[in-house]
Order: sequence, then structure tokens, then C-alpha cells
Amino acid sequence: MKRRAYLWIIILLSLISIFAAGCHSYKDSKQEIGEGAVMQEDGTDVQTGIKTAKGRYREEKVSFPRAIKSIFDVACKENGNVKVLFESEPGSFFFYESMDYGLSWEQKEMGKEWLPENYRVVSACFGAEGDIAVSAGKMSEDPLDEKHPVGEYSYFKIDDAEGDAKAEQLSLQLPEPTETNLESGYGLKQILLADDGKLYGMMTAAEGEQISFQIICFETDNGKVLWDLDTGAAEISLFKDKVYLNEYKGKIKTLDAKTGAQLGELSIPLGNNFLWCMDIDAKKDKIFYCNETGIYGTDSKEALSELLVDGKLSRFSDETYNVKGFFSVSESVFLVFVQAFPGAEMEVLRYEYDADLPTMPEHELVVYSLKENSVIEKIISDFQLAHPQVFVRYEVGMSDSSVKDETDAISSLNTEIMAGNGPDVLILNGLPWDSYQKKGMLENLRGGLDAYIEQDKVFENLFSAYQSDGSQYVIPISFKFPVLIGKEEAVSDVNSSEELLKTAEDTGDLPPFFRKNQALLRYMFSIYWQRIEKEGQISEQELKAVLEHVKQINDVLQRKENEVSQFFTGDEERDKNYDLFAKDNWLDVWNIKYGNVAMDLGYLSCLKDFADICSQNLSYQTISDGVFSALIAGINKESKKIEIAEKFLTFALSDEEQKIFMDGMYMVIMGFPVNKTAFENMVTQALQSETQEQGKGAVNLEENFVWPEHEDFEQLEKKIVSLDTPAMEDNIIMNTILENAVPYLSGEKEIDVTVNEIIQSIELYLLER
Repeated sequence: MKRRAYLWIIILLSLISIFAAGCHSYKDSKQEIGEGAVMQEDGTDVQTGIKTAKGRYREEKVSFPRAIKSIFDVACKENGNVKVLFESEPGSFFFYESMDYGLSWEQKEMGKEWLPENYRVVSACFGAEGDIAVSAGKMSEDPLDEKHPVGEYSYFKIDDAEGDAKAEQLSLQLPEPTETNLESGYGLKQILLADDGKLYGMMTAAEGEQISFQIICFETDNGKVLWDLDTGAAEISLFKDKVYLNEYKGKIKTLDAKTGAQLGELSIPLGNNFLWCMDIDAKKDKIFYCNETGIYGTDSKEALSELLVDGKLSRFSDETYNVKGFFSVSESVFLVFVQAFPGAEMEVLRYEYDADLPTMPEHELVVYSLKENSVIEKIISDFQLAHPQVFVRYEVGMSDSSVKDETDAISSLNTEIMAGNGPDVLILNGLPWDSYQKKGMLENLRGGLDAYIEQDKVFENLFSAYQSDGSQYVIPISFKFPVLIGKEEAVSDVNSSEELLKTAEDTGDLPPFFRKNQALLRYMFSIYWQRIEKEGQISEQELKAVLEHVKQINDVLQRKENEVSQFFTGDEERDKNYDLFAKDNWLDVWNIKYGNVAMDLGYLSCLKDFADICSQNLSYQTISDGVFSALIAGINKESKKIEIAEKFLTFALSDEEQKIFMDGMYMVIMGFPVNKTAFENMVTQALQSETQEQGKGAVNLEENFVWPEHEDFEQLEKKIVSLDTPAMEDNIIMNTILENAVPYLSGEKEIDVTVNEIIQSIELYLLER
């Protein structure tokens, strides 16, 4: 009731704002939107008579011609001229320019003769008249250092970066470094060039575990220090005659660029971001900044702040991204550079004010998941970019403060659905999807998704695993499957809990793997549940067998513990937001490689793990034939927006969107694509950039790295097409097992008592479900 009341308040406020605005809608004289809505020339909906307020920033992804891994500086002029200095690979240094407010880019010629061999740019910036200042350090030869700049840095000024560039080395009057200073790099980690030629830098010097920080202002011609200021860990930026100092204490200090004297403070709420998320138009006394909630504009006195771009409608607020650069090209155009993880290729997002774009999308789609899921957030973000007329609201059941546990959240969801007020798209992981399917609560997707399901565009076996009486109420978006990895002779015959126990006992003195206690229980019951539950009945014999095997394996793990395995207690407290699909992903080849464990147990869920297994001459064995886990979705049959919901799921299955499972975002986006084209591209392209990077890393570490052969991928695909049984991920069942079985593992409870308690609780739940 509380949620419904809240929704009515939101709807009422929305209607009030719409009537009060009284503005136009789309610029087209007549445009059909979604479910038959027709807009007239004055922006009035034919059916409702409501006029839609206009004017917001349109988001688009810019196709940048070269991979950007690190941004040094971006300079914007009022005429739409934008310049950017960046690094693609360690030791590279590029200058690109746009003459159309960041829409298209071309490389500018800039020789690198001035950059010493094996040096890497640490920091670079634009000055007046196209001048560029650079701080550079020698790349480390230590393979674990990832080519970080070390030693004493060198400084350069490039007078004209147009073809015939003239570079001069600067002699800045810095204190002489000690030997320990040079180990991690000694010099200006940030360098800024003012229009009057003065140079500013953030000096860092490491002495053992102590690091000192100092802001220094230099005269460029002679390198003389004009003023300096000691500080703690900090960063600086420069706009006209002011230096802005962020000491990560919630306030940004404003310093006089001529003297270093403090002029005042700003309370710009950058959140977890840094000064690269703030830009200033000193002429117009405008400050622009972005954080996870949006892009804002204010003045130097912060008297009035205005939300310009709503974070809920923008990709930069997606948790899979880190903002690495925010720049105001003009008051109506912003550029945001985002990165999935350090070293990944950046994406360039462009926001331009469009007076004809409705202030809020005409349609709202509600996507629900029981637990928070990064993959869903990514798909929502991408879908909104492709469909600006739709606002997607993401609801997470367990994030409601009034919800105590999964049972409470599911009960609340069911009440909403039965009342006709439920979400449109349901992410079914952790929900009783089979029950929803049988009770007719889900829309049949065969009609809307025929192109994918029936035309061999997806792995049909993964979809048929969720079919009921020829209908498709549940679809998988990505998948993974449980494996045991290790030397072929050790893992080749393991496909049951009995054989897993025997293998664990035969591993000599090494721990078999690190997964134990609750983590082991969760894993084993998820993949062996199909043997325990048969046609709604719980097999006491099978339940008892799995429990006994888990305890025996757990006892083996405790006997064979070593210093490394003690860190992996497996006794983690059950987080109410624990998402089985999202969390149980990791396989660690390197723990086997370096002799910490004999094998590893987990879900094979990404190309990187598969490549590591093949490269280290290990084997993988599916330990429960045909079982797989998938990110699954369905549509609420009572939804009033089924057509848009189908578009959302179609988008999630598309060739383009399924690339998120193979484009290097594996730190957050896990799972193999269900789309065959995406999977085949993953294999045939062999992700050349990733191959090269892993190959280079292996050489640096004096390891061999070999990309999987075509035969390896063929074997992988054979495993995939044999998958036919979804793993059990009902959180209520899993929590019941964990609560009752953990005391059995520790010897506090007898097996028969444990089995009886579990069966009674689960059978009652299944009956009520």
C-alpha cells in the first residue's frame, strides 16, 4: 500500500507539472509513439489532450576514431572547437580536434621526437595559442608495475602542435630527489599551463610509506618557483586566474593563481568523482559539474543550482562506468568520458540541448529485480540511450527499507501484481518464476520474440529449458554453467557429488578448492537440486546424500587448510542483497597455477576465464550434466505496456547489446551471450586487443600465453548446446537449506533431524507458492 500511495503521489505531481508547463512536444507535425499515442503539431496528445513540456538534453554516444585509455586535457572554445590530449597505449600520446562541438574528430599531426624512448606521458595540458605542456617519466621495467612512470620526470613545452611543432625541455627548479623518491616516480603528477605562461603542478614525492604533496607555481622561461603550498593528498585544476584545490574533504578551496593565497571555498557536490568532473566558464561566471545524479549548473557563489541533465536518464550515472572527464563545450553541449575499469577503452557521451525534446520521456517502463544487478542496470542505460522517448525506472525489491527478507519482498511484489499495479518487466532471478508461469502471471513471449527464438538467432536449448506447453514465458539474457577446473587427470571423471568428494580426498596435501561452508552449500544445492525435487516432491534420500557429501567435502577442506585458504572462510554472513546469478561467478586459474589449491570450483561465466583455463593447459568439467544458470526475465501479464516491455527484452537479446558480455567489461558484466551472432563474434574475432594485452602481460611475467584454439571453442560450444536444466536459485529455498544445514556442518545437529526440518519447511513453502 505504501508503494502504491507513493506512485499515486508521483503521478499526481507529474500531471500538475505537465498542465502547468503547457508547452509543445516533438517537432514532427504528427508522430506515433509506442502504444498508439498520436501527437499533434502543438504537442497535444490526441487521446488525452495533454500538452507535453519541451526541452532537455539529448544523449548520444560519439564514435571516437581511436581508443582512449587515459585523458590528459580537453580544451573547449565557444566556436565549437574542441581539442583533446590522450593516451591509447602506454607510451602513446595523441592530439585530436573537433570543429563541430565534439560530434566528429580528426587527428592533428604532432611529432614525438621530443619524448625520450621508453617514456610515458604522466600529465599534459593545453595553454594559450595551442601551446602544450607535458610531464613525462620513464616506463618501469618491472612487469608487475604495468609500465608506470618511474624515476625523475622530464618536462616539455610544445609551442605549436600543428605539424611543424617545436618542443623545448623545461628546467624546473625542483628539489633534488633521493633514491627512494625515484622508485615510484618523482615530479609533477599534474601539470597545468596558464594563459600568461605560468606553469602549475601538483608535486608528489614518496619516501618509504610517506608521500608528500605540494602545489608549485613556476615561471616557465627560467623554471623559477614563484610560490608553493604544502598540502595533503589532493588534486588541482586551473581556470583563468584561480587554482582549485580538492583535498577530498567535501570542500574545494579556491586559490589566487598569482600568489597561492586562499580566496574562498566551494561546496560542489562531486560525490565520488574528482575535479575532472567540474568545468568552469569564468567569463559567464558559470560552474558546471556532474555526479551520479546528473549534470548541474551553478554560479561562483552557488546561489542557484540547476539540474541540466537528469542522471536517471543518462548513461554516465550507470554504476558500470566511472566518469573520467566532464567538459562544457558550451552551455548547451557537454562531453562526458566514461570508463568501465582502469585500462578499458573510454566511451564518449555527448549531451546537447534539444528544445523539441520532451522534458520527460512520454512513456515509463518499470523493470523489477529482487536483488540489485549490474547487468540489468547496464541494459537499462543502453536502452534509454536508444529510446529517449522511454524512461525506465528500476525497482529493487530488497532495497525497500520496509522489507525484512526475501519472503516479505516477494509477498509485496505478488500483491502488486495481483492488484494490477506491478512492474512491467520482471527479472526473475530469485523469484518463483516456475510458479508465476504456471499461475498465468507472465506474458507469452513467443509472438513478440519469434525472430530470436525460432530463427536460430539464439541458443535454442537455453530457451526451451524455460518453455511450458509450447509457450515461452521466461527468457534467458545471459548464462553460465558450473565447472570444476584443474589438471585433466584430476577433473575429467567428476560429474557427481560422490566423485567430487573422492577427487577432493585424493588431492594430496593441497586444499582441493577454497569454496566451503555456506558458499559450498549454496553452490552444491543450486546445481544438484534437480535430483532432489521431482514433480514438486522432495526426495529425502537425495537431500540426505547431497548434505552428507557437502559435509564430508567440507571436512576435507578443513583438514587440508593452508595459510592462503584460511582467508577464504566461506562463513560470510548472508547478505540480504546477495544475488546468486550476479555473485557466484569467479574461477581463479592462478591459485592453481601458483600451487595454492589443486582445483577450483565455480561457474564458467566469461571469455577471460575460459582463455585463462586453456592458456594454462587446464581442463574444465561440468560437474552436474546439463545444469546452467541464467539471467532470466519475463513480462507481467497485467502490464499496460507490454509492447514497450517486449521492445526492452528484444533489445536485451540484440546482436549489438549482447556485446556487453564480451567487450572487456568482465569486471562488472558477467555471463556468456545467448545471442549466437554475439557468441560467434566473440570466438572469430578472438578479441584481438585482449589477446594482445594478455599476451604482453604473460611475456612480462615470463609466462606462456596462448589464445584458445578453434577446437577449444568448438568443445565449449558443445558443452553449451547440451545445457538443458536451470539451476535452482529460489532464495527462500536456499535460505531454508542454509539456516538448517550450517549447524549440521559444524556437528551441532544430526543428519536425520536436519533433513526432516528442511523437508518440512520447503514442502510447506512449495504448497503455499
